Amino acid sequence: MVSDQSVSKVEMKIPRKLLLLVYLIVPFLGVIALADYAVFDSYLLPYMGIEALLLPAFIFLFNFPHIIASFFSFFDSEYITHYKQHLFLWLPLLLVGTASLLYYHFVWGVIFFLINDVWHGVKQKVGIALILGAKPGWTHHLWTLAPFVTSTVAYIYFLRPSTFPSWFVNDYFYELLLGGIIIMLITMIGVLWSALPKARWYIFAVSMLFLTNYFFVLAGYIFFAILAFRFVHDISAFAFYVTHDHNRNYEQTKNKLYRLLKFSSLPMLFLAPLFAYVLAFGTRELTDSMSIVELGFGITILISMAHYYLESVMWKRGSLHRQHVQVAD
Repeated sequence: MVSDQSVSKVEMKIPRKLLLLVYLIVPFLGVIALADYAVFDSYLLPYMGIEALLLPAFIFLFNFPHIIASFFSFFDSEYITHYKQHLFLWLPLLLVGTASLLYYHFVWGVIFFLINDVWHGVKQKVGIALILGAKPGWTHHLWTLAPFVTSTVAYIYFLRPSTFPSWFVNDYFYELLLGGIIIMLITMIGVLWSALPKARWYIFAVSMLFLTNYFFVLAGYIFFAILAFRFVHDISAFAFYVTHDHNRNYEQTKNKLYRLLKFSSLPMLFLAPLFAYVLAFGTRELTDSMSIVELGFGITILISMAHYYLESVMWKRGSLHRQHVQVAD
């Protein structure tokens, strides 16, 4: 059990403005897409498909580094003891189940992973809204479920188009996206109405991310939709990891990993992201070089699934991780 003294010190806080400013990526990409359509005769459009996710710069910068960084805080014996049921019972069961699904039906294992990937991304954004002052309730649940359902269907369709029958794609796919937009607009108003004033700009920004992404998808700028989602997700995640790890180890370095890295003398603001990028690059290079493509991809899926599960535990209201994290007003 972590002592009360160890969880009471919060020396660094997450700037509220940072959590909001990352959403400027949305109008930025929107302006580029509009300019490309109106001025440059859709020059970029042929390069905006799902294959753009394989660009080396995108692979290096997004998704996997923040996943690696999320594991750093568990190199702490007190945390291992406190979270032991999750780490040594529920997490292994999830990984064994996912690995079994990948082994017996790889495509369905990938789809299971994609569903969890979207849920994880949506929950982070609406969860931060609760931290900032949004009110829980049925409108908040609908505000969460609408983008989750529509984004999941779109994500799976563009990555695995054969998953859905042709009649669904031809008759209902774009209608589903339109329905998601309508529900998002209605629930956004409800969530804004009930939220504390200081949370309203953030709620509006999250809603605009989801709504703009729908239009990116409908217009064919699939890469922009995923880039905006990943950019917001990864920067927000690193803000929480760096703040937590700094505060947890501020007076005494309790984390064994950071004890080993003390020789660098780097502040946590740089140390955690830098080390995460190094490990992520090494892991991706290793898995990508495997002769069995499914095995390499399966390993990255299992690492990601571990991240999704632990994130669902470590950032719950009242958790030990949350006691080391505050948002500055």
